Amino acid sequence: MVAAFTFKHGDRPLDGYVIQRGVGRGGFGEVYYAISDGGREVALKYLRENPAIELRGVSHCMNLKSPHLVTIFDVKQNADGEYFIIMEYVQGPSLRDLLIAEPDGLGPQKAAFFIRELAKGLGYLHDRGIVHRDMKPGNIFYEDGYVKIGDYGLSKFISVSRHSAQTASVGTVHYMAPEIGSGNYHRGIDIYALGVMLYEMLLGRVPYEGSSMGEVLMKHLMTQPEVDELPEPFGRVINKALAKDPKDRYQTVDEMADDLLSVGEVYESLAGFNTVSLTAAVGQRVEPIDSPARSPNPPPPPPVAHPAFAGTGEANRDAGRIPQAVAVGGQRVATPGIHPPTTAQLSPEAAAGNLRYAGFWVRVAAAIIDALIVGAAGAILGGPASGFGLGILYQGFLVGMWNGQTLGKKACGIKVISMDGCPCSLGQAFGRAFAKLISAAILLGGYLMIAFDSRKRGLHDHIAGTLHVYALESGPTDRRVTC
Repeated sequence: MVAAFTFKHGDRPLDGYVIQRGVGRGGFGEVYYAISDGGREVALKYLRENPAIELRGVSHCMNLKSPHLVTIFDVKQNADGEYFIIMEYVQGPSLRDLLIAEPDGLGPQKAAFFIRELAKGLGYLHDRGIVHRDMKPGNIFYEDGYVKIGDYGLSKFISVSRHSAQTASVGTVHYMAPEIGSGNYHRGIDIYALGVMLYEMLLGRVPYEGSSMGEVLMKHLMTQPEVDELPEPFGRVINKALAKDPKDRYQTVDEMADDLLSVGEVYESLAGFNTVSLTAAVGQRVEPIDSPARSPNPPPPPPVAHPAFAGTGEANRDAGRIPQAVAVGGQRVATPGIHPPTTAQLSPEAAAGNLRYAGFWVRVAAAIIDALIVGAAGAILGGPASGFGLGILYQGFLVGMWNGQTLGKKACGIKVISMDGCPCSLGQAFGRAFAKLISAAILLGGYLMIAFDSRKRGLHDHIAGTLHVYALESGPTDRRVTC
């Protein structure tokens, strides 16, 4: 049952403005269509929860002036101390409205138009040191020839510490870049979200779907988008925008737009583009500015909350029976007919989106502790030969049967999981233990790969298909994503 809005038609929660109707809710409050005493139509955003978080971002955006941004007029408090953000009311449809009206996608011409226009507004924000952090179709609007970006109140200056406590309701899981899980906010996360939206505009679905938040986050971390059916240059542009490592992505939105429009056919298609076609299939916008609505593709079944996400508002959705692709050793490997893991099958870290890769030195520390333990046990049992065999058994049995950890890993708060996000199996753990011999045989070069690999994998991890991550229960190292 949908809860009623706080205010109704005719209410004056803020002096000088009369509520006409509620238009939606978001993570921080409610949005209303209102009219000022002077007759101006505005969007009035009531900050119902955690106002300090959004106000911190809005304060940096108050005086931005661009036709490609939804204008923020002012922030005011009423007599009860409640905060309201007064914004431009956009009557045209949101990009989400357009995608609902055309469930198979908007097509290359409209998609290219939106990317070109979004680059203007997003580039304006980035040039002023501001990251949007919640780019999604519900925050994009079209009106009178202009594509406008809204709800940038959650924006954050690039110079702010990446370990800021400002984590509540940041981003939407289907558009989240992999590095958000470690609290890393920079313009690359907006470029990543733009790549997701380009994919959705072309195919009518987001590239990574799943039955839970954790499963979708896992796909962002591990899989590559399926772009084989897309014409060039769209597949190439999407692949670069969705690169796992931010350094491999476009470094500016202008670079992304220019690459897309560098192909003559795409550029020429926009010369004769009639924007009337954007609004032909939909009426006036009545969706919320925050647009919390989930992607309609595929349509969700009746929500059944998974126990792992009880209270988070995330409902399960059928993962489907479509072929998936998983990353093994950095390569895409098609697995037709293999269903993606459900939340119950994922490790706790993967299900919570808490995949922070364990770095070189913490793994060295764990290895030293384990070597001391195995060495002492080997000396007691009969010398180096016994210690060697004991090391294989120690690594294999403990990692495979005891939460992916040895005593050394437990002490350092890290664990081993499979590349698909599931717990490390016993066979995989023994395979990894033997693969360490190969790493050691090449003069520790296999171990040194950890220092340079983007996911901190040694050669033995590549061979066995494993990852080292910080364990969820390790307290201070737990930085889970809040969506």
